[in-house]
Amino acid sequence: MPADAIIFVPGIKGTKLLNTNLVNHDTIWSALQSNFETIGDLELTRSLQDQYYDEHADVIVEPGELEELAYAEFIRDLDAGKPIYIFNYDWRLSAFENAYRLEAFIDYLVEKSTASREMRTFKSFDFITHSLGNFIVRAYLKHFGFDRTGKVIFTVPPFRGSLDIASVVTVGEGFFDSVKTRIRKLIRTMPGALELLPTYEKAGVFDSGRGRHNFFNAEHWQSNITNTRNTSVQKRDNAEKFIAALKEAKSTVNNRLLDLNELSATEKRKCLVLARTGYETWQSVRVLKDPEPPNPRNFIDFEHGLRTDHGDGRVADASSCCYHDAVKTLVIEDAFFHRDYSHGLFLKDERVQRIVRKFLDNETGAFWKIPGEAVKRVKGLKEAIDAETGLTYRKIVV
Repeated sequence: MPADAIIFVPGIKGTKLLNTNLVNHDTIWSALQSNFETIGDLELTRSLQDQYYDEHADVIVEPGELEELAYAEFIRDLDAGKPIYIFNYDWRLSAFENAYRLEAFIDYLVEKSTASREMRTFKSFDFITHSLGNFIVRAYLKHFGFDRTGKVIFTVPPFRGSLDIASVVTVGEGFFDSVKTRIRKLIRTMPGALELLPTYEKAGVFDSGRGRHNFFNAEHWQSNITNTRNTSVQKRDNAEKFIAALKEAKSTVNNRLLDLNELSATEKRKCLVLARTGYETWQSVRVLKDPEPPNPRNFIDFEHGLRTDHGDGRVADASSCCYHDAVKTLVIEDAFFHRDYSHGLFLKDERVQRIVRKFLDNETGAFWKIPGEAVKRVKGLKEAIDAETGLTYRKIVV
């Protein structure tokens, strides 16, 4: 039985965050901005009874409009023949909390359909996720099941996280040094963003060769980030917030997200993964336990880390394609007329739109076969060692 409507769940950079406690709502976060005058307003408090709040007294942050460049074309051209709804969420908060908000949103849509004379009562929904959106839907399915779920399409999903987030925590992100400094401090307070830290094997490797590195273990992080004995009250507070948010993120990743391997055979057939490869992407870094000063203990050495083209620019193949044995996973490569659609702009690719439509329309067999042979089914992941750095990465087998 086809689903009655579609819910689209965007990625971390897809939704603008606004301070709604102003007459003219201030855009605090936008993926297309290069400078963030009020970026500090994104800081979160410590957890209070498992809830996080905006740190600053005069700030109330709410998700705003989607980034038009990334999503407008996809949603407009999907032509699904059924209503499409957008689930906006605050990506700073845990996927677990956002899953409950998604359940409330679904309740609202069911009630709306029941009350409206223009539609029949909704019974089930298809989900399409982009990037981080997969975490929210997997948390939703873990706790609420498939009772109201039709099909699920995960696009460029960081199932096992991304080294890019570890880079933001240590170095920051943005064109301006002042922005980089503020972002790397702010993101340490956000459990939702920290959930994207990498969990695939050998994303981080201790230089000593002893023991497995774990980005969710506070003791494995740079000592300058986790030093709770710092003489600076502000730095000590930042370290305590980071350790607490990291613990919350770890709990969500380990216990609150659906493992697609646990799905029934029927549920697995309802799911599809669309990944992208061919773009330079972080694969692995060494963590120096006792480096030369002035570097701190457990220094994450991105300068000599490994980047290869086995990923979509943000997410390594080892992360996006890790469920290839459980769920049909397709990888889209470059083609002459389809270039420059890396992670953030993946849904602008016409091939993606075509595959999504066919899957939702219940086409079977080789519905994903498209002229050019640039769409392939993933059959495995093969480990390889980079000759220059000695670091390990994984590439897909098709």
